[in-house]
Amino acid sequence: MRRNTKTNFKLLTSTQYINDLTDSVTKAKSRVAIMCLTLTDDPSTHKLVLALKAAAKRGVDVNIAVDVFTYNEFGGYFSPFKRFARDSRNATTMANQLKRAGVTFTWLGRRHKINPFRGLTHIKWSIVDTTTYSFGGVNLYKEGIDSTDFMLRSPDPLLAEQLYEQHLAVVSSHHLQYPGFMAKTPYGTIYVDSGRPRDSIIYNRILELAATAKHSVVVTQYCPTGELAALLKLGDSDIYFNQPKNTYPATRLLIWFAQVRTGLRTLYRHKKYVHAKFIIFTMPSGEKIAITGSHNFAHSGVLFGTREVALETTEPSIVKQIEKFLETHVK
Repeated sequence: MRRNTKTNFKLLTSTQYINDLTDSVTKAKSRVAIMCLTLTDDPSTHKLVLALKAAAKRGVDVNIAVDVFTYNEFGGYFSPFKRFARDSRNATTMANQLKRAGVTFTWLGRRHKINPFRGLTHIKWSIVDTTTYSFGGVNLYKEGIDSTDFMLRSPDPLLAEQLYEQHLAVVSSHHLQYPGFMAKTPYGTIYVDSGRPRDSIIYNRILELAATAKHSVVVTQYCPTGELAALLKLGDSDIYFNQPKNTYPATRLLIWFAQVRTGLRTLYRHKKYVHAKFIIFTMPSGEKIAITGSHNFAHSGVLFGTREVALETTEPSIVKQIEKFLETHVK
């Protein structure tokens, strides 16, 4: 694979990401686009929210898209009063304030649905002028910033343009069909899942690699499920996900049930919540292939239909940074 040193990917931990993104937005000249599952105005993100308002007021095109799952996160997955919880009200207030400042703000997803996990936009990316932050899992609120996670920053103008086009495509079709996206680049392949039920080019590609890999290192917040779990159990794999006892009640049940069903066990021993999502495959040739992004490697997300983003890469400069994150923050 031909290398392009112009990409200059740099791995940023959650706290590094929020600080770097805030600084970039403060200096933005033409555009800012942010998409994530959860965003609110709290002590961890307040400076960013102020920078977004200021950018819009000085004429920068600011476009923010956040999934309505935010209200489930803050107010309870099945509570009929989720929008009236304090943190939910804060998120609504923030969105209205951003709109008044001139920000284009879109709530993605249907507000009323029986299954709160169906049809999520789980993508995380930020584009500021020609700089992108993506292929990680950071949500923009205190719990997201405090978790073990990262984003990859790149100054590549082509990548910024590609993701910005997909940002606009997702926003314009959030109640309709989004076709998904795949692009070959000098540093790897970009995947964006469509969000249609049972349709995930990311999960399918992971299955292909897992079936032939000599060794797999998996890091994710949940226990992997579906065909991937069977392949990992049969092969040589090191799997790191949160121990049920160190998670929230709803998440605890999901992880526990997945472990019982798959027989997989976690090597993760830290209490700090791990939210990073990547796999490093070592192939029979010795080549290392990393897939990193927003996908949790859980088959339920595929069944329900979830929009995700991921990068598949063999670029040593990227793989080595992810391996260093693994050694420093996960093992």
